[in-house]
Amino acid sequence: MLSVSLVLLTCIVLCRVLWVSTDTLYAASAGTQTEQITELPRTRGNFFDRSGQLLTGYTPEWYALCIPGDISYATLFPYVSYAEQAELYEKRNTTSPFLIQVDQDLTMNGIPTYESAQRYLPLPIAVHLLGYLDGEGKGVSGLEYAYDDILSRSGDISVVSCLTTAQGNLLTGDEPIQQLHEKGTGQGVSLTLDADIQRVCEGIAGLTMKRGCILVMETATGDLLASVSMPEYDPNNVAKSIRANDTSLINRTFNAFSAGSVFKVVLAAAAYENNLDWFTHECTGSVEVAGQTYRCAQGRAHGIVNLRGALEQSCNCYFVELGRLLGEDSIRSEAEKLGFGSACAIAPGLKSSAGMLPESQDLQNAGQLALFSFGQGDLSATPLQITAMMNTVANGGVYYTPRFVYGVVDDDLNLTDSMQLPESEKVLDSDTARILRDMLQSVISEGIGREAAPREEAAGGKTGTAQTGQFDEEGEELLNYWFSGFYPADHPRYTITVLQDGVLEPDVSSAAIFAQIADSLHVLMSSESIQTPETAAKTS
Repeated sequence: MLSVSLVLLTCIVLCRVLWVSTDTLYAASAGTQTEQITELPRTRGNFFDRSGQLLTGYTPEWYALCIPGDISYATLFPYVSYAEQAELYEKRNTTSPFLIQVDQDLTMNGIPTYESAQRYLPLPIAVHLLGYLDGEGKGVSGLEYAYDDILSRSGDISVVSCLTTAQGNLLTGDEPIQQLHEKGTGQGVSLTLDADIQRVCEGIAGLTMKRGCILVMETATGDLLASVSMPEYDPNNVAKSIRANDTSLINRTFNAFSAGSVFKVVLAAAAYENNLDWFTHECTGSVEVAGQTYRCAQGRAHGIVNLRGALEQSCNCYFVELGRLLGEDSIRSEAEKLGFGSACAIAPGLKSSAGMLPESQDLQNAGQLALFSFGQGDLSATPLQITAMMNTVANGGVYYTPRFVYGVVDDDLNLTDSMQLPESEKVLDSDTARILRDMLQSVISEGIGREAAPREEAAGGKTGTAQTGQFDEEGEELLNYWFSGFYPADHPRYTITVLQDGVLEPDVSSAAIFAQIADSLHVLMSSESIQTPETAAKTS
């Protein structure tokens, strides 16, 4: 009797299980408990140049839905990269569907496939300024890092949802559904760069320098139109640069270097501001200060020189004596007004180096003051600081904080959040700036800067050669070669700085590179003004 009862109970249980397994209501109920959602990568926001040209773009990419228990593993294997092959292997026993990147649409192969978009640089320019992304698409350096939060929320979030059994298989009759989960902001970042000028400068740099940088600033605004650092790197293969250890990941425009004779412009300005423009000196090729001898280049004697002649010939001896007359406080004060010793804000959380401006107590040492007076010693400056200094002279004595970013823009390129910088400030007397412009023009027309002369119209500027304290294998010192100036001289529109750092002797002088850039800008110059996000807002 007991055996019969057990048999009957077993039959009842089996019938109940069979009924439950075939009942569609139970199946649907079970399905809602195993809804699986996978998220497609979010499209990153773009960078734009000052006229709205895209500096970044999108390329389509495909993601296939890998479903446990079917043949998708074997089907997908030939269409994924080596890294994804490893992921496929690791997840071979998972019970949840997942998305994996493939190199083409596999819908015709029976695999649910979904299109997304990957941000890339269609023609990589300004890579040091823009920066690069890590393997997960997050900003690691440059503006990509500074605006990572903004750019990462730009695109929509789409998800793929499907109903699965407990084993991870699709529920019979169910198909995966792609749907919008969260609307993106559509925001990007508008830069002051001019894509055409940037490409021209990168082309010139690629042909003329191994390491160094070029900056082009719009004189009237302080906006950077070009920012080039050499050597370049591939933002899609950063590991190559890391292995090469070739300094290509360094953005030289923001780094500090020994300044050399370009700093003499600061002393010239201080001489006029302190009524010492009358000073003359008889240069014998060397001068002794506190038992130390300081020489002009190649020990050349310049004879009796005034301030104009000293700038034209870059006479170290003159500026050593001028520095003694001015004193450390006057020189430091002038340098601070012109931006030396202060970091420049590039973007939120991103600054340039402040460089090194020696303290007054250190400059009370006569030898240190002598070195400081012609741009050597502990002084260091960024190419950005040199450009801002020269730009102040070029535009009548008004100092503009260098600007790289207009701000965050919406889908229609309207500014929604402007990059706030300090207001422009009058730091030099207009007459002082005018006289200095004329003197710097004669550096090119009459002095040692003749290689900087453009083919069309005149320019003004200053050479600089700085000792670095670094030596090559032969024991010869590596030097920094500068040229910073403005063009055209009569009505400056551009301020240009060229630096070649840590080289024995450049193949092409920095002055000659300046001339090439000026010639190129002459061709590009147009009477039509560029419509920037700011001017668009004012006219709308």
